[in-house]
Amino acid sequence: MSSVLELANYAAPYSGNFIASLRALETGLQAQNTDTVYLFPERARARDWCRALQDEGCAVYFLPASVSAAVSLLRRILHRHDVRLVHSHFIDRSAYVPLRIACLGRQIPHVFHAHSLPKFSQNDPLLFLRRSLLHPARILCVGDAVRDAYAARGFCDCITLPNGIDFTRLDTAEKLPEKSQSVLMFGYDFSIKGIDTALEAFARNDPAHTYTLRICVANHMDKAQQYLLDRFGEVPSWVELLPPRTDVGAYYKNADIFLSASRTEGMPYAVLEAAFCGLPLVLSDIAPHAQLLLPQAALFPVGDPDALFEALSAAAEQDRTQNPPYVLHKFSMQEWVSQVLAQFSIL
Repeated sequence: MSSVLELANYAAPYSGNFIASLRALETGLQAQNTDTVYLFPERARARDWCRALQDEGCAVYFLPASVSAAVSLLRRILHRHDVRLVHSHFIDRSAYVPLRIACLGRQIPHVFHAHSLPKFSQNDPLLFLRRSLLHPARILCVGDAVRDAYAARGFCDCITLPNGIDFTRLDTAEKLPEKSQSVLMFGYDFSIKGIDTALEAFARNDPAHTYTLRICVANHMDKAQQYLLDRFGEVPSWVELLPPRTDVGAYYKNADIFLSASRTEGMPYAVLEAAFCGLPLVLSDIAPHAQLLLPQAALFPVGDPDALFEALSAAAEQDRTQNPPYVLHKFSMQEWVSQVLAQFSIL
C-alpha cells in the first residue's frame, strides 16, 4: 500500500491540536487506502504522545542530526513504505536539505505546510537557494498573510487553507483556583506574543489589580519568571504563570477574557479555541487576527498598552453567542481534512 510521509519538526511536551490534526488526516487517508508514516526529530522520542503513536502500531521514525544519515533514512522510508507524497511541517534546513537529496530522481511531490510567516526576508541573498532546496510542489498556508508572504518571496502555488481545530480537546470541567477577573494569554516569548504590552497595560492602568493576568508559558517557567523579575523585581501578585497541561480546556473554562496582543501569528489556534469556548476576545489588529473575521472581537493597535486596556474594559459587554457556532463551522477538523485531501489528490 502506498503512503504519505508526515515530516514534522515537532517535539512539544504535549500532543496538542497538531498531533490531533495529523491523526484525523491519517484516518482520512486510510479511507483512501493510503498509509501514513511519521518522521519526527530525535528529541520527540521520549514524548508520551510519540510513544502512544508507536504503541498503536503507527510507523514512526526519528530524523538523525547527520545529513548523510538523514538522507539514508529518508531513502529507506521512501522505498520501504512506497511514499507517494511528503507533507512537511515546521521544517528547517536540517530536514528539507536531506529531503531534497533523498528525493532526487524520484517523482514525489512535497507539500509544505506553512504554519507561520517565513523567517527570511524578500531580500535574502540566499532566497533562490532556499526555494530550490525546499522545492515545494504546493504550499498550504494557514492564513492569507502567510500566503501573501510566501508568494512575495517567489514561491509558486501558495494557497490559503485554515487549520482545523480539535474542539473535543476543550471538553473539561476542572476548575482552577478562583481569581479576580481573569485574563488569559498564551506564550513564553513575551515580545512576539505581546505579553510585554499587556504587562505595561495592567501596570499602568490597573493599580487596584482588578484583573489577574494568567499566562500559559508551557515548559518555559524559568524564562518567564526571569523576565518578570527583570521588569518588576518580583513576580507581581496580579500575574499567574500557568504550566502546560493536557486538559487544555481548563485554561479557557477558568478565564473571563481571552487576550492576544501578539505582534505576529501564522494561524492563532488559541484565539479560535477561546472563541469556541465563548470567551470575550481582545486581539491586536495584526492581519492574521483580522482575517479570522470573527463575529465578535475587540481589536486594538498592536503594541499600544492604553488601547489594549481600553478594549479590555469593554470586552465584558461583548455578545458571547455568535463566535462558537461560527468557529465550529468554519474551522472544524473534518473540513480541514477534506480540504487537505483535496490538495493531495490533485498533485
